[in-house]
Amino acid sequence: MELDQASLTNYLVFITRKLSKLVNKAHFALSECELCQNETFAHPFLCEHCINDLPLFSYRLLHNNLLNWPAVDKLFPNREFEQLLCLAPYIAPFDHWLRQFKYHQRFELTDLFAFLLERLCESQFKHTNNCALLAVPIHIKKWQQRGFNQTHLIAKALEKKCNLDYLENALRRVDFSDSQVGQSGKLRRVRLKNAFEITNQSPQLPDNVILLDDVITTGSTTNTICRLLKEKGVKHITVLTVALTLPKKHLINFNTQ
Repeated sequence: MELDQASLTNYLVFITRKLSKLVNKAHFALSECELCQNETFAHPFLCEHCINDLPLFSYRLLHNNLLNWPAVDKLFPNREFEQLLCLAPYIAPFDHWLRQFKYHQRFELTDLFAFLLERLCESQFKHTNNCALLAVPIHIKKWQQRGFNQTHLIAKALEKKCNLDYLENALRRVDFSDSQVGQSGKLRRVRLKNAFEITNQSPQLPDNVILLDDVITTGSTTNTICRLLKEKGVKHITVLTVALTLPKKHLINFNTQ
């Protein structure tokens, strides 16, 4: 008996889901935790115990916003964004993972970062209506030299996990400059003044935007982009990042979850 088109489509969807589950089971079976080498069940890269031991920011008393922590609030006095969500300070193991990801092409970390950011967004992000995801861009020459934009890769993975509308062509970096590592906030702000533009390829920007970056040091890059977005009518910006560089005095008393 021949299957009609609808029945065939449903059958193929069923088989695809079954195969996907089998592949995921095999993936977990062949994986071991990056940190303790035990079996993994929560994510192929980390076991549940090590995930719970990560030095993540606690939002229990921060009302869904890291800016409500006075130590962080002081870091961004003239900010153009309303909410800051970050996984952890720029300390181990996140500092090591981010360097490995960016400079040694450990692309398997993409899914781990997206997995952890998804959990953070689900618990802390409230502006899900009329919202889009944007990623901090790098200049096309740097993209060609490196071969990828690490923030774009995380955004693509996060788009699928959170069902967000990722506007990957909305922002462009037009100024090609050397690495900003080690530069002061003042020097960064001067060099970034005309570094970005909103392209004509992007649709009408929504009221709520999530701006993703891998690491925030002084906030100059994200703030420059946020200012452009506000000029285009965006009302609420959430800056989402994997890690935040904190002054050493705040790391001493840093409380994890």
